[in-house]
Amino acid sequence: MQENLLALGYLILILSGNVSAQEKQFDLNASKKIVLNEGSFDLSEVLNIQDDLTLIGKVYIANNQIYKAKIKNGLAEGIRTFYKNSIKKTDSGRSIQMRVLEFKISEKQTSSKVASGELKIKFGYFLKTSFEPIHLVDYEAGITYQRSIHRTDLIDQILNRGLVNSIVFFNDWINDHATHNRKLAKAVRLEIVEKKKKSDQDTVFYDFNRPLSWSDFREKPSRTSGYNATIFTSLAMEGSPFMEEGVLVLPVEVKVYMLPESSWAKTQGKSDYALNHEQRHFDVTRVVGNRLINRLKALEVTPENYEAMVNDAYFNSYREMNRLQEIYDARTRHGLDKDAQSRWNSIIDQALNGNMDEIERELMKGNSKVYVYPPSYQYRITYRMVSASSTTGIY
Repeated sequence: MQENLLALGYLILILSGNVSAQEKQFDLNASKKIVLNEGSFDLSEVLNIQDDLTLIGKVYIANNQIYKAKIKNGLAEGIRTFYKNSIKKTDSGRSIQMRVLEFKISEKQTSSKVASGELKIKFGYFLKTSFEPIHLVDYEAGITYQRSIHRTDLIDQILNRGLVNSIVFFNDWINDHATHNRKLAKAVRLEIVEKKKKSDQDTVFYDFNRPLSWSDFREKPSRTSGYNATIFTSLAMEGSPFMEEGVLVLPVEVKVYMLPESSWAKTQGKSDYALNHEQRHFDVTRVVGNRLINRLKALEVTPENYEAMVNDAYFNSYREMNRLQEIYDARTRHGLDKDAQSRWNSIIDQALNGNMDEIERELMKGNSKVYVYPPSYQYRITYRMVSASSTTGIY
């Protein structure tokens, strides 16, 4: 009985020895040679997303046997350490995530002493941010070779060459794209663009030297409205980012205008006093536009947050515009309260000249809890916010 147990134990040792002999580990970091003295990136994370996370393929070893090929410490850690050891100084400002889409080696025996093989590589490079990683570029390559069955060290050389080539490729790609690819921008410069806009029949742009006239109200008056006039004012923000020497430049133009085809006045309501009330609605939109410009100038934007920051400034101004228009109409009773109208003429003039104290007080007091939200939009095209229609009182 004891002899049978010893025989069984011996058989298990033989089998386990055969299993371990069927695997060959390769060390990607055995050489530790410097590939770049200064890299334009820092590979901080490697994700192996292949179907098989343990093997990189199969190779021929002595006695013409096929062995499973593995990487010491795992492929993901092996590649990350290889990059770290191969670049003397890295740019910590660009933290990179690599996704291993393919890293496979396959061999076939061409004779009793020679094996031919191919290494296939496909990496995806992503810029790490505070949010989701941003895809930059994919690297795809292949290396074919022939070797003596006994020269397994040549496999190490092939694996190392494949990784070296990927490092050089990606570093060159970043250097080639750093000045014009928005994804690689390290800084953002926001610029306020101020251009004098020429008015036409469709659009009257705000101009201190060009006050409104009743001829700007061309829509057919509403028969059912109890008001004598309505003005439709709008605020738009436009810009198209571009790269300049590695800096993302963000030009922003704030436009204030009214739409004649959406504004109307009844004949009996056309007085200088009523026109002033409507002009003041237009002035309120200009005041909000100026406040938006001040908000934008005060923003501390980065490549990660500039869109969110500009979006917030836009929405805040939109809500403020609608609120301020409603407060103005409520305080003046749509122009019926002449004393209040005179007071608001002064408040608005002060704001147009840069003194926002009274405007701030009115906004703090407020009177409106209902806000109209703007339509969806994207920066790079146009920000546009439209006020609720404003009206004069009945005379």
